Amino acid sequence: MVSASSEHFDLEQVDIAATIASLMNIPYPTEGRPIGEILTYGWGCGRILLLIVDSLGYAEYLGSRRFFSNIWKMSCNGRLYRCKANAERTTPCIASILCGRKPERHGIYRTGDVYRRRGLKSIVEAASRRGIKSAVVMEEKGALTFVGRIDIVKPIPDRKNIVEFDEEVKSATAEALREGSFLTVAHLRVLDKQGYTPYSVRSVDANISEIAGACGEESLIMLCGDHPPHGSKESSVPLIVFRL
Repeated sequence: MVSASSEHFDLEQVDIAATIASLMNIPYPTEGRPIGEILTYGWGCGRILLLIVDSLGYAEYLGSRRFFSNIWKMSCNGRLYRCKANAERTTPCIASILCGRKPERHGIYRTGDVYRRRGLKSIVEAASRRGIKSAVVMEEKGALTFVGRIDIVKPIPDRKNIVEFDEEVKSATAEALREGSFLTVAHLRVLDKQGYTPYSVRSVDANISEIAGACGEESLIMLCGDHPPHGSKESSVPLIVFRL
């Protein structure tokens, strides 16, 4: 990645948890700041869906937008931000997104680190403790770290067929929404494994469109890349915010 100083960012991943906390009126300390424009746009939404798309880089998103037809409509009708990725790999990036702290503060670089950092609570856990029904849908090892800490956990077994994996994430996310989750986090992985082929991009786009269809009215979708593709020269990912 290039130096962050050579890129312009609208916000950072650590700002996402701070923004969600403000929208849901949850006291939650972070290193980030609530984004005022998102607070104004999303105020009054009773449900928040946070979709984390593995290896969704900002430049790659713009370059492939004709294949991201449904997500691009969300960008045009909602809000699109250039967001600074706080790390280069999935686990520390997701930790920064969910706990609002940079890697040097949260110390989560591998899934196993979560068990050593039991005192560190994610925004999903904070919401659940406040009586806001919350859900996580992700690869099995990561999801299991939330068992006993939030209301709904949907572990998705890892497999070689990553398209099938994302299909199961889509179905489990829709199921969590039907079960009444008000804050739902899901992680889609096909771009990281298959790259930006027209097929993989359209697959992500279709899955997200179907998940959005399960949300219902007065829902806020926040869609963010965890990190740009490995080997990218940039440090930015898109954050798309769309109100249903």
